[in-house]
Amino acid sequence: MDKLVTMNEPGTSVSPEGKSAAEAAAGRARRSHEYRAARDEYAAIRRLRHKNWIAAHIRERRYELDLTQQEVAERAGTSHSFISKLESGEHIPTIPVLKRILAVLDEQLLIGIERTTPGEEHEREIAPVPEVLSA
Repeated sequence: MDKLVTMNEPGTSVSPEGKSAAEAAAGRARRSHEYRAARDEYAAIRRLRHKNWIAAHIRERRYELDLTQQEVAERAGTSHSFISKLESGEHIPTIPVLKRILAVLDEQLLIGIERTTPGEEHEREIAPVPEVLSA
């Protein structure tokens, strides 16, 4: 009986080392500048998502690809200030500009249409943006 290990109750977040997830994260943050920077960036992205999900998505994807705003701007044929304003949630780009920015981020813009009929399931169609809207 003395060799049995007590398991945590379901729903508790204590690691086998006896630390909660929050305590472990705080320890990593104390030890690593990179961890703190990433934690702070993702917190800012979560806040931005409530204001403008397009801006949050672009900022998060750029961060994941380790690209600067200047690099995205140059590759998308726009200005650094535009990317900065876009990522702050102040601007919504036109479809052609958004397509170029997403292409830099290895993504494709899709348009979705949803039909709602009372008492029935939603019907959705999603397709790439037609070239006529991209010019």
